Amino acid sequence: MPNENATKGVLLMQNPFCIWEGIFMDLLERAALEFDKLRSNTYYFEIARKNTQRKFMLNFMSGDFHHIVGLHKLPDIRFIQTGARDKVYKDILHGRIGSSDIQKSKYYGEIENRLKLVGQMGDILDSNQIVFKCLKNGNVFSRIEADYLLENAHKTDIIYIFLNERSKAEKGQIPVMCCRSFFPMNQLDYSRNQPSYTLLKKVKIDTISGNETVQYDRSRILDQAKEAGSEAERKSVLQQLNEKKAQSAIKEVIDQRRNCQKDKQDREK
Repeated sequence: MPNENATKGVLLMQNPFCIWEGIFMDLLERAALEFDKLRSNTYYFEIARKNTQRKFMLNFMSGDFHHIVGLHKLPDIRFIQTGARDKVYKDILHGRIGSSDIQKSKYYGEIENRLKLVGQMGDILDSNQIVFKCLKNGNVFSRIEADYLLENAHKTDIIYIFLNERSKAEKGQIPVMCCRSFFPMNQLDYSRNQPSYTLLKKVKIDTISGNETVQYDRSRILDQAKEAGSEAERKSVLQQLNEKKAQSAIKEVIDQRRNCQKDKQDREK
């Protein structure tokens, strides 16, 4: 009997439909439904670098879907570009716009991976292995306007999430960010030469129930390390630090890619 997850993967690769929670569904509609789950959550971050601490929130609004899945990259689908983004999202969410409508674009291949990955954005943000980069003076590799770059190793990919401030925060207010772009690494390393920040705290807030979940607290981990009964226990506790987990996971993915590339070159000789 074939592995269920493998079967899903084949379906995703072969056609614009997928299995979502047991239902055979259009890939674009599934992406919209998964994104809809994010809209009820807000993330609070505290990060620091060289004794400078920053705080910001991240939330999701219906208009954000357009950029996150890359619909702006389909200039030859006129109604997608001229329609109000909120309305386009709602039409996708309710099945009035589907994959067959956007597959007509000659640029569709550029966004297909995003459609498949958007449902995993929540898992990526919930993980405690994110590298935070401040995009100082922009990025020479990209025209994406963003304040921060979140880099995360997810399965066999390295995922980039670009964050941009929604509107200028008043003095004393915590800035609120939106997701400007979201895609897997291709050949370019967008984090190159960008200063890294240390994650201090991450809280997930359910805006419907008001429940707050502390997903990461660096000070708590350091306190646990101090109270460790042995050096081995102390080292084990410190492995929970975001920066250690993140760098280790990213290195593992890069090493896997290098090995795959080497194997391919060996076969071609």
